[in-house]
Amino acid sequence: MPAPVPPNPVDQDLPACLEILGLRPPLTLEDVKQTYLAKAMAAHPDRGGDPAAFVRLQKAFEEANDYVKFKASKLEWLASKIEAYAQQQEVATETIERGGEIEMEETDWLRKSFGEDFGHVADKLVTLRLRNASADDVFAILLGFRADSLKDLTVLDLAGGAITDEGLLQLKELKNLRHLDLRGTRVGRLAAEAAQWFEKLEFLGLPKGSVGMLGRLAMPRRVKLEIGDKPLEA
Repeated sequence: MPAPVPPNPVDQDLPACLEILGLRPPLTLEDVKQTYLAKAMAAHPDRGGDPAAFVRLQKAFEEANDYVKFKASKLEWLASKIEAYAQQQEVATETIERGGEIEMEETDWLRKSFGEDFGHVADKLVTLRLRNASADDVFAILLGFRADSLKDLTVLDLAGGAITDEGLLQLKELKNLRHLDLRGTRVGRLAAEAAQWFEKLEFLGLPKGSVGMLGRLAMPRRVKLEIGDKPLEA
């Protein structure tokens, strides 16, 4: 396993993901994997680690993998990202046209290598908010079809939308959701099951009357549950 990176003022261009992992180029994917596993064992929340710090470690691991692949073959790496980027843009455009908002997470080290034009290829769609009737089952189908390209989506806010149980089923493949707000929607009998679908879920907002006492008691302890009508706009 590579030695940790000592303080060094000349490493100003070292990507943040490598700083978090304590690594320095040249690297292999195995180097990144082994370093991550060692740190993850100590940092995991089940062992008393800080949840937010563990999330940062996970993101650093994913970005470091991308960095190593990029350095090994820039053109091959770029080609692998283009389709996912196009699908993310499709979802982002549809969301904005329906009156919603999105948040993208940028990858700074890629901009230094390719510039602004191609630097956006590795941007990640992490937050999607669509709080109106346009958040319907058809929109949910789009998200479900593009789930493979939305693996970085962690916040999905559809409060006040027209989504039903059928639409909720379409969201099942968004495996990395941490925040899902369905308050004020038409979701019904499947509401109580949603928390079981998303292993990383920390917040779940559900419409009034969608889940009974037994359903609430069955919710994983990690999930903060809020039940009610559409929340007020911030």
